Amino acid sequence: MPQIIILRHGESEWNKSNKFCGWVDVQLSANGKQQAVKSAELILEQSDVSIPDVCFTSRLTRANQTTGILLDKLRRPFIDTYKTWRLNERHYGALQGRDKTEVLNEFGKEKYMFWRRAYTGCPPLCDKDDEWRGVDDRYIIDAEDEAKMGLKEELPYGESLQMVVSRLIPYYNVVISEHLRKGRTVLIVTHGSVVRALLKVLYDISDDAISEVNIPNGIPIKINLDQDTLKPVSDKWVYLDPERAKVEAEKVRLQGFTKV
Repeated sequence: MPQIIILRHGESEWNKSNKFCGWVDVQLSANGKQQAVKSAELILEQSDVSIPDVCFTSRLTRANQTTGILLDKLRRPFIDTYKTWRLNERHYGALQGRDKTEVLNEFGKEKYMFWRRAYTGCPPLCDKDDEWRGVDDRYIIDAEDEAKMGLKEELPYGESLQMVVSRLIPYYNVVISEHLRKGRTVLIVTHGSVVRALLKVLYDISDDAISEVNIPNGIPIKINLDQDTLKPVSDKWVYLDPERAKVEAEKVRLQGFTKV
C-alpha cells in the first residue's frame, strides 16, 4: 500500500520572530532542528509508518535542513531527494519580511485573516526588484526540468492558497504520483500552505473548511492510499503525535494575535 508522510519543516527563525516568511530563505531555529530530530523518532517508533523510499522537498533552506536532519536520523540519506519550487511555501508578496502583528494592526482582522487563511486570499503583490521577493538563480534548474515535463509557469509575486494548489497539482500528478503508483512510501517535506494544499486536494476539503486547517511545524502526517485510486483509505489524515499537533496548531491559528 502506498503511503505519504507529509511534514511541515521545523520552526524557522522567522516563525520564531512572528514574521511572514514565504519565499524568503530563512534558516531553522535551534528548536526547529530538534523538531526535525523528533519527527524522525516518531516515524521510527510507529510500526505502521513505513521508512521513506523517496523524498520531495522545496527549494528553501528551512525545508532542506529539515530533510537532511530527518533522513540522517532515519539512516536514509541515500534515497533520491527531489527539490522543486512547486513545493515552496506560498508566496506572501508584499507581506514577506513583515511582522504579522503589525500587519494585523495596520489592516485589521478581516483583511489579515483573508490574506492568511481564505482560499482565494492573495496578499498585495511585491515588485520584481523587491528585496524580499526571494527569487534567485536556484530556480533556473527548475525551469529546465519543467520544460522537459511540459510544465511552464512564471514564478510568483504573491499567491493565494488557490494559486498554490494550481501550481502544485501538475507536479504531484506528473512526478510524485509516479512513485505512489509503484507502491512506494513518499516523504514530502514542505511548508504550511503546501501541506494545506495537499490535504485539500487529497481529501476534497471545501474552500471554506480549508480556512480552518492549521498545520504545526515538525509533526509528521501519515496518509495511506489505495493502490488503484491513490485516494486516502480513511477520511482523516493522522498526525504521529496528535496531542502535540492539536496544541501547536492552535498556536499557528493565533499567530499575529499573540506574539510567539
